[in-house]
Amino acid sequence: MTAGSSASLPNGLELKRLVQIGIVVSDLSQTTRALTSLFGIGPFRTVEWPNRPDSKYYYRGVEEPIRISQAFVQLGDVELELIQPVAGECNAYKEFLEKSGGGIHHVLFEVPDIDVVLEQLAKSGVTVLQAGTGIRPGTRWALLDTQKLLGFLVELRHRPGASDGTSVP
Repeated sequence: MTAGSSASLPNGLELKRLVQIGIVVSDLSQTTRALTSLFGIGPFRTVEWPNRPDSKYYYRGVEEPIRISQAFVQLGDVELELIQPVAGECNAYKEFLEKSGGGIHHVLFEVPDIDVVLEQLAKSGVTVLQAGTGIRPGTRWALLDTQKLLGFLVELRHRPGASDGTSVP
C-alpha cells in the first residue's frame, strides 16, 4: 500500500484503545537517566526480551533471533516503551535506528482478537512487518507495515483476560 492510496476502512474495525508509544533508542541507560533527571519521568521497569524460552519473534513472516532491552513507564493512560536493539540482523528496531538514529517508532493499540483484525487489515493491503509473543504469557503483538501509508508504524497487541494496558506485570 502506498502513501497516496486510500484504503477503505475494514468492516467494523475501530482502534480506540491506545496504550503505548514506542521509542527506539541507541542507549537505554542514558535515555532513562536523562528522562528521570530532566523531566522526573520514572521509575522505569526494564526487561530483556525474549524473556522466556517459548518467546517467538518473526520478521516479515520468518522466525528470526533477536534480543532487545526495553524500559517501560506509565504516563497517565499511555505507557512509554523505550527499545534498544541488542542482537539480531533482521528486525525493524535495528533498521529504524540505523535509518533515523532513533525516535518515535510506533503507537500500540490493544485489540480483543488480533487474528480477526489482521485478517481485516490484510484485505485492505496492510501487512505485518514483525510479530511475536509478548512479555506477559499469552500476549501476542504485530507491528504493521504502515510507515509509507501513515508516516509511522502501528502495533497491535492482544492480551488474554482483563488488561490494564501495561506490558510488564
